[in-house]
Amino acid sequence: MHTIKTPFDSCLEVILTAHSKELEIAAAQKLAQIYEQLLKQIVKDERYQDTNPTHVDGGVALSSRHALDCLEDPLRTVRFIAGLYYALKDTLASIKQRPLQILYAGCGPGAPLLLPFLHEFDPDEIEVTLLDLNPTSLQSAKQLVDHLGLDAYIRVYELTDAVTYVHPKDLGLHLVVSETMDKGLTREPQVRITQNLAQQLHPKGLFIPEAISIFAEHTFYGKEPYYDIYKKLQDLPPLYDTADREHLFTIDKTVHNAAPYSFESEPRKVPEDYSLTPDVAVFAEVQIYKERELKKAESLLSNSVCILSLNNVHSATYTLKHTTKGTPEWKLIEN
Repeated sequence: MHTIKTPFDSCLEVILTAHSKELEIAAAQKLAQIYEQLLKQIVKDERYQDTNPTHVDGGVALSSRHALDCLEDPLRTVRFIAGLYYALKDTLASIKQRPLQILYAGCGPGAPLLLPFLHEFDPDEIEVTLLDLNPTSLQSAKQLVDHLGLDAYIRVYELTDAVTYVHPKDLGLHLVVSETMDKGLTREPQVRITQNLAQQLHPKGLFIPEAISIFAEHTFYGKEPYYDIYKKLQDLPPLYDTADREHLFTIDKTVHNAAPYSFESEPRKVPEDYSLTPDVAVFAEVQIYKERELKKAESLLSNSVCILSLNNVHSATYTLKHTTKGTPEWKLIEN
């Protein structure tokens, strides 16, 4: 075992083993503080504070600062870290090639889903490609890696678009992590990135998250619990009693690669009485790896998206359409 100690060790065990939201939230908050202190200490010009997003084919790539702010989404942070850790252990067991090739697409300035546990593995076992479209993110990530003494794990830093990136075929690609999504698969390019990278995976390779399932329902949107980084998860109200919930589609490593990705639902009936559920909404549930998942309103990723009020629908049925052309979005089409 390659013995390296990092500041993350103080909260890593809790992140990997926590079985309560309270422990997960406390560990995530501690990790966010560690990252802020480290980056402030290491990146003297504070390039990670850049707030300029970048538009790509299929969405908007977050700025360095906004990518770092994702650490304030506690259950997302902890469950992705733990999910990726156990996915890597399982991939090492199922694929004998060494070193395994890991791709972190959209690593941001801190590569926070991977760096906290990277030193738990042997650098002879794995090679990591850190990829980001934002130069300030990639530069900050490299400075952080060097400071932590983790450079032996890194194959290359790729300043490029994950939607079009092609991994060297002679190396293989065994594990991909890309958390580049917003609520309801809107705005960010998660789907297009998955379409591109999943087809390059080894047959036994894993894509993290494993699955993103989209549901539609009728709800009272103003009464829905809605998490943001300025709220405490523990203080959110319970889920609202919605109606007509329906699974629409799931994005995983088997997704087709024809771009742009689009989906259109079967006709959905407008209820005769929708006084208690006047809004059409969609939301995502994210299976990160095995039992680690994000249910509705547990994260910025799994919040509801209100598409339209039924008061503004004048037909008896409607369909829901999702497209990744330009910026990913939802539309309601009256039948």
